[in-house]
Parts: sequence; C-alpha cells; structure tokens
Amino acid sequence: MARTHGKNVDIAYAGVALEDEASNVTLDFSVPASDITSFADTYQNSLAGKPAATLSIDGFLDPAGSQGDATIFGDLGGAAQTWDFEPDGTTGYNGYAIITSYRITAPVDGAITYNVSMNHNGTAAAADAAAPTRA
Repeated sequence: MARTHGKNVDIAYAGVALEDEASNVTLDFSVPASDITSFADTYQNSLAGKPAATLSIDGFLDPAGSQGDATIFGDLGGAAQTWDFEPDGTTGYNGYAIITSYRITAPVDGAITYNVSMNHNGTAAAADAAAPTRA
C-alpha cells in the first residue's frame, strides 16, 4: 500500500502561501442525513443531504510576517476568499471559503500557534453553491 507524507503539503488562502507556517491541515467533507421517515415505516429512513466542506489549518504564528495572521485577521467577517489545499504538493482541492473561527494560543512555555476554520462556499465564484474542485 502506497503512503504519501504530508511534508510536501501546499496550502494557500486568499493567494497567500501558508505551508511554511502550517503544522496540520484538515479538509473535512460531511454529508448530513435527511430524515424521510413516514409514520408507516418500521425503521428510520434517510437520504443523503447536501455535502459541505470545512478546512482547518493549525499553524505557528508569525506576528511580524505578512502571511497567515495578517491575512486571516484582515478577512474576519469579510467576503469569501480563494483556498487551495494540495496534501501531497501536487493533487488537491480548491474553491472559495469564509472564515468561521480564528484562535490564537500563546502558552507561556511554548510557541504561539493559531487555528483557523473555514467553510467552503463556492468554486468559480463565492456563494455559487458549487462543490470544491479536485485537480
């Protein structure tokens, strides 16, 4: 079984490369079940709902840099921006996303880190309701 190492990951948000700050990147696809059970059914009955995608990036904060923190903080509450995630550095996923949370953690005995979460909301344009592109 072939295995691919995450050391070659490419991750960009709003055209800004974040791979030199990133320590972990997670792309989560979810499909909620829609209940279609009728009163006559013996068991619960479901259909697949609309898929969703969430991107989460853990990274090391560089407050003096013009990359992660400056870009993410500047987009809080703003319009969707482009994202591009290539787990192996070549094949990946992309689209538009809005930032849904941004957390900075500063332990007194360790490195300052951040976590940003985003919800995908378009492919060719923000809010076009299209699925992420896989290429």
